[in-house]
Amino acid sequence: MGLQLVGALCMLAALWRARDVLLLGFLAVLVAVVFSFPVDWLSRIIPRGLAVLVVLVVLLGGLTIAVVFAAPAAVQQAQALGPRAAQAFERAREWFEHARRSASLAPLAPGPQSGQEVQSVLGKLVPAAVTTVSALTAVLLMVVLAAFLVHQSDSYREALRTLVPREKEAVYDELARRLGQGLRHWVAGILVSMLVMGGLTALGLGLAGIEGWPVLAALTFLATFVPYVGAIASAIPGLLVGLAQSPRHFLLAGAVYLGIHVVEGYLVQPVVMKRAVEVRPAMLLLGQAVLAALFGLMGAVVATPLIVCAKIAVGYLYIERRLGKQGPRP
Repeated sequence: MGLQLVGALCMLAALWRARDVLLLGFLAVLVAVVFSFPVDWLSRIIPRGLAVLVVLVVLLGGLTIAVVFAAPAAVQQAQALGPRAAQAFERAREWFEHARRSASLAPLAPGPQSGQEVQSVLGKLVPAAVTTVSALTAVLLMVVLAAFLVHQSDSYREALRTLVPREKEAVYDELARRLGQGLRHWVAGILVSMLVMGGLTALGLGLAGIEGWPVLAALTFLATFVPYVGAIASAIPGLLVGLAQSPRHFLLAGAVYLGIHVVEGYLVQPVVMKRAVEVRPAMLLLGQAVLAALFGLMGAVVATPLIVCAKIAVGYLYIERRLGKQGPRP
């Protein structure tokens, strides 16, 4: 018994040290689910391995075209947003300093000298470069792992099945089916949500005359992957850009983002995501906060699909099989 406890603790410690790799593997599973939609369709007419290769070639080709043609314009817009955001921060700082002086408080401490600023920037260049290379390597590894998973998904599922006792194989098969179906539904729903939110943001900010609206819309598109929190965080750059332009543009940007959040709360979530896998907002926000506290940004990114999987597993294994009640819809 003591050796088993020590072994279990060692296993938990090893899993904790490898938490970033495990989360990256789970992201690869999600990417494999995304790949499975076109791969399943293509595999009806060509071999599955060739279908995976075609999807990868199309994906890499699309990214190459985007980098060659769209990236320069996006970089220019992003560079234009930098001074705008700096102006907005400067306005906010001046307002705060004025408010402190009006309240007879001590003025803000002077900022660092220009030489110190240069040293600080140079000191951050190397860590930033290392972080960028590490992130690109992780993305490449994730895509390659996802390609292997979607190519021979049945073989990996059967490999895990060999670890299950014979009398529990039927339970494992049903759980694997429900988890796969639930993840596919969630991925389809979140992709629709990302397209809707990104498109509405581009339309609204473009009509409002907010500079750099394509980049801001792309940020909203990507941030929608993290429900609620991501959508709110993506509004901050747009509001800063609007404030840098004029108070009128700030109000217009605020109205656009408010309208988008209303659409998300009353249309996208009830209609799109409810057809996928419904998760209560309180449970979702609590899970995001807990996983973000434990695993950082990566935990917040994968929080929702992990909660979806946990909900399906608890509903089937505990509520249905242990309690004999009707579990939630997968």
